[in-house]
Amino acid sequence: MVGPAPFVPASVEVLRPFVDAGVVGAGEVHLAATVARLSPGTDPLVLLAVAVAARAPQLGHVGIELAAAADRVLDRFDEVAVALPWPDAGPWAAALASSPAVAAPADARREPLAPLVWDGTRIYLQRYWAYEAEVAADLRLRAGASAGGPAIDHAIAELFPAPGEGGPDLQLAAATVALGHRLSVIAGGPGTGKTRTVARLLAAAQRAAAADGRNLEVALAAPTGKAAARMTEAVRQAVAEARAEGVIDAALAERLVATEATTIHALLGWAPGVAFRHDREHPLTHDLVVIDETSMVSLPLMARLLQAVRPEASLVLVGDPDQLASVDAGTVLADLVGERGPTRTGPALVAPRRRRAAPVEDPATPRLFDPDVLAAPTPTPASPPPEVSVTADAPLEGLVTVLERVHRFGAGSGIAALADAVRRGDADAALALLDGSRADLTWARPDRPAAVASVEEAVVAAATEVARAALAGDAEAGLAAALRVKVLAATRHGDGGLYDWTARIEAAVGAAVPELAATARWYAGRPVLVTANDRINRLANGDVGLVVARDGGTAVALPQGAEVRYVPVSRLHEAETWWAMTIHKSQGSEFPHVVVSLPGVRSPILTRELLYTAITRAREQVTLVATEEALRLAIGRPVARASGLGARLWPT
Repeated sequence: MVGPAPFVPASVEVLRPFVDAGVVGAGEVHLAATVARLSPGTDPLVLLAVAVAARAPQLGHVGIELAAAADRVLDRFDEVAVALPWPDAGPWAAALASSPAVAAPADARREPLAPLVWDGTRIYLQRYWAYEAEVAADLRLRAGASAGGPAIDHAIAELFPAPGEGGPDLQLAAATVALGHRLSVIAGGPGTGKTRTVARLLAAAQRAAAADGRNLEVALAAPTGKAAARMTEAVRQAVAEARAEGVIDAALAERLVATEATTIHALLGWAPGVAFRHDREHPLTHDLVVIDETSMVSLPLMARLLQAVRPEASLVLVGDPDQLASVDAGTVLADLVGERGPTRTGPALVAPRRRRAAPVEDPATPRLFDPDVLAAPTPTPASPPPEVSVTADAPLEGLVTVLERVHRFGAGSGIAALADAVRRGDADAALALLDGSRADLTWARPDRPAAVASVEEAVVAAATEVARAALAGDAEAGLAAALRVKVLAATRHGDGGLYDWTARIEAAVGAAVPELAATARWYAGRPVLVTANDRINRLANGDVGLVVARDGGTAVALPQGAEVRYVPVSRLHEAETWWAMTIHKSQGSEFPHVVVSLPGVRSPILTRELLYTAITRAREQVTLVATEEALRLAIGRPVARASGLGARLWPT
């Protein structure tokens, strides 16, 4: 944490060592002090639990297991923090169980609402317990609802050829499940055909609706503007391929490409300072809603989405559960897929099954002590449609399809093999691949200066090509070069971080192209990454562009499909130089060649999901600039976000 340690009131003295160690900040202290003031006599162990529960969402956790609290709330390697006076789990649990400031799930909705909920394993802030309970209840309700009919079955048969002898066609299974139920999940790594499946299930749905004389309203959405643009582009490409194969006609293709993906926030009608326009009382009118890059969707946002999608509509969630999770709290997609992932797919999915009815717990409507700090009321779920039936044991059984066959890479792809080794946590296999002679894999160890210099030369050569094209006003050539090779850094600061690479590239390009005026902010040749949505200028967070010479001045050229559009530099207020980007920012993007730069120091940011995400941004070539220690550390550290959603959906 940055800055002086916050003031610790006497009422929360128990937090002082945690504040001094930088584990607990001002917000957590304020929250605990509020509880102490409103509930005099609260056990200090409960006040510590308040601070821990408040800290948890900042680190991506929904609720914290007491037995693992020390590991969960430490976001750095620090012997001082590890040695803090953490209480034993037994006395801590006893204090929680006897405190009026803590509610059990069965009592969580009783007035006055307690600030914490303790389920016997995890401690939650009330609002996050409510989010989790509501999402689980909504998913269970949807999981029991059937859709589809003869027209759907016929349309699917036309769009997906019969599976051959090589095993079941999981894309066919995924489409069948998606169009036969109100909820489905299509998961898989890069190049497994998720977008192809989505495009064809959309075609089948439109064709079936036309056969029934219905108008089908479809929404496509993703968590970020960049991901939404990629979704639009990918679906249109898949539609063009289906048209070329003759499985859809021109009229249907035109209807399909007319639907543009948007951000989830835009779909739900979000605006600064106001609530979402669409909720249970004002649901979306769409019949079919498809969400891409679901791994990036946080638990609170998923709660809002499920509130807004009407019970009669079908919701299809698409993504790669092995990628980085959302910036905010939750691991929704990973919880939906569950640990057994691929075992939940297969030909049996093609035959939808009815599920026995079971009671579903209504989530709470949280309202906490301090409305400015704690309150986040969320409505209870609407009543399910008449055909809904749910199961108490595994409500998502048969609704999750994990696509496994990789189509993007050719036979013997090193990228695919490396991604798989990282995903499985097999560091020895990953390092053997990097030490081998795979043409699409390069490992530049930092202790081998010649190897690192060779990588830098390749990056600078591409950047120089970008700068020269931009100075000549050739936006198309400049953008193509900028998109060809991209440095993906794990961190912003430090050696090998985003700013380090940006400074080195800028200096080297400036030396190679003397006319490059890199001292000015909007110099011709500067690649830019938009960092905030801008509806007025039709810019989305994650859009990329290039400052080019134009009409005696400069303008920002942005790719728009096959075209290029220009925006005056004076209109771009939220943008950063894009010679390199963080791995987190690269989600939803693809590049022919990625250079992955990991820090040389032991860092908590190094995780299996981070490395997997970086590797899978590449289509043709991956270069890793990393020590063996950093690679082993990342591969051996899967993200361990605390969440109870998976246990609610896949009880053991």
